[in-house]
Amino acid sequence: MVWLRFLRKVSFLRMRTLGYASLIFVFGVAGIMYALEPETFGSYFRAVYWTMTTVVTVGYGDFFPNSDTGRILTIFVFIFGIGIVGGLISKLVDGVQLIRNQKERGLLQVKETGHTVVFGYSRRSKHVIESLLEHTDVVLVDDLEREPFSHPRFHYVCGDPALTSTLERAHIEKAVRAIVLADHSIPPVHADGRTLLIASSIERANPNIYTIVEMMLEEHLDSFEQVKVDEVLLGDETIARMAILASHHPGVTKVVTNLLTKDGEGMFSIPTRPEWATYRDAFHALLEEGVTILSDGKRLDLNRRLDETIPKNGTLIVLCSEETANRIGAI
Repeated sequence: MVWLRFLRKVSFLRMRTLGYASLIFVFGVAGIMYALEPETFGSYFRAVYWTMTTVVTVGYGDFFPNSDTGRILTIFVFIFGIGIVGGLISKLVDGVQLIRNQKERGLLQVKETGHTVVFGYSRRSKHVIESLLEHTDVVLVDDLEREPFSHPRFHYVCGDPALTSTLERAHIEKAVRAIVLADHSIPPVHADGRTLLIASSIERANPNIYTIVEMMLEEHLDSFEQVKVDEVLLGDETIARMAILASHHPGVTKVVTNLLTKDGEGMFSIPTRPEWATYRDAFHALLEEGVTILSDGKRLDLNRRLDETIPKNGTLIVLCSEETANRIGAI
């Protein structure tokens, strides 16, 4: 009964208290044992080693007390030491399990920096996340009960994405980009309203973040521009336009699909170079490297504006292979 009451009391002690008690117990017993039988152990360190192997029930048997007093102390170690140190080990295991459980439930604070935050989980967002994980850490914000999958660079935050507390746990102020995909399970008007609310919350939390949002209805574009999102993707509208384009101009959509899947050639962005005074200079220089300029990020008619001056610190959208993109320093 005394043993059971002792174990019950140990189970209610805090981990820090158990840690201090374990250290005091191990080094204290080692000191007493070495004082009792210095010839048996030879050094204080060996006495500490014997105490540790005893309280963790390993007991190699390479050292053992030879006197009755030492054996009585060993019995004391068996009764109380194993309970104290075992309680500490149990607390440590419980702590690790608690942290793991909180991580799976999305309750932990994200510590990463330079990451991408994705809002909303679906089959489409899973594909986006899996692609992003090749290059950066990704934080998913949703209200799922558990994280949808496990990956060393994937982190899950559970909560309302429009709340400041949720964005803080996602470490939004240190993120480099945010991707908000539309919720296709609700009407388009409501989906755009939800996306707009999330985008405005992101803008307040981190005005410098690069925000990409999916918009369901084109008439809401002005509202999204007012919250200063960087890029707007048209959801169902884009699919409808692709269908119309395919019907009038067969084969055109295959080109677009190839560009999006990066099968061979793909689209990349590269910074402008100081030696390029006009777009004509950029066209000639990049053509020699097997690169085709598509846009300056806003317009597609650069071939009619070849003699215009290239803005300082601008970027160009180009078409080339991934190998060439790496060679020319694509972003």
